[in-house]
Amino acid sequence: MMRKNAGLFLLVLLCAGWLLGCATTQEADGKKKADARYQLGNSLLYEKNYQGAVTELREAAELDPDNPSIQNSLGLAYQGLRLPERAIPHYQRAIQLKPNFPEYENNLGTAYAAARQWDKAIEYFQKAADNYLYRTRHVAYENLGAAYHNKGDYRRAVEYYKKSVEFYKDYTPAYISMGISYEALKEWDNAVAAYKKAAEIEPDSSLPHLQMGDLYLRLNHQEAAVESLLIAIRNDPNGPYGKAARSLLATTRKGK
Repeated sequence: MMRKNAGLFLLVLLCAGWLLGCATTQEADGKKKADARYQLGNSLLYEKNYQGAVTELREAAELDPDNPSIQNSLGLAYQGLRLPERAIPHYQRAIQLKPNFPEYENNLGTAYAAARQWDKAIEYFQKAADNYLYRTRHVAYENLGAAYHNKGDYRRAVEYYKKSVEFYKDYTPAYISMGISYEALKEWDNAVAAYKKAAEIEPDSSLPHLQMGDLYLRLNHQEAAVESLLIAIRNDPNGPYGKAARSLLATTRKGK
């Protein structure tokens, strides 16, 4: 009798082990399929096929719901579709799964900014910027500056743009944004200096010259305006900045 019971007990254990092994195998297969979907979704993101990316990443999230990277990529895909309100919950979930991760915090900040929720954007940009492990803190500081600029606090915006270039001295977007905030403060010389710094760092860029040309036009410095606009056209002959520069240049010729 004892032998029969022992045999039955062993059979139960073997069955339980088989079921556990089955569940583990299924979970591993699910994660493998999720990873394949995730990789494809990220490739589509890179190609700016945001609708395709959302489809693949949603499948990945169903297969592996506790993967923060998938949630973050879903947020990026929805932002690519200009649906920040749909991106926000995915970034929030990514942060819940992986707290104090500055890349996710900065991304959530950008979604709040796109939704024009400036105070919430500032909260998350600040968290990312304060994290000394964040390799691109200059981006978070520049984003902080942009959020404060949009709130109308131009002086504080300039402070954060300066913080940005403290961390990365050749970060041209911060200098261009700084120039725009200086313009809002009517500090024309400081604005020109910021645009010139951006042009010095990236001499083949069109945007800083376009910004300078536009400002010089408004200040009635026609010669300087023409010079800057011609450089903008030369650097971006068929692009949007070159076209904008041509349009501004036409106004200077009409004024003669």
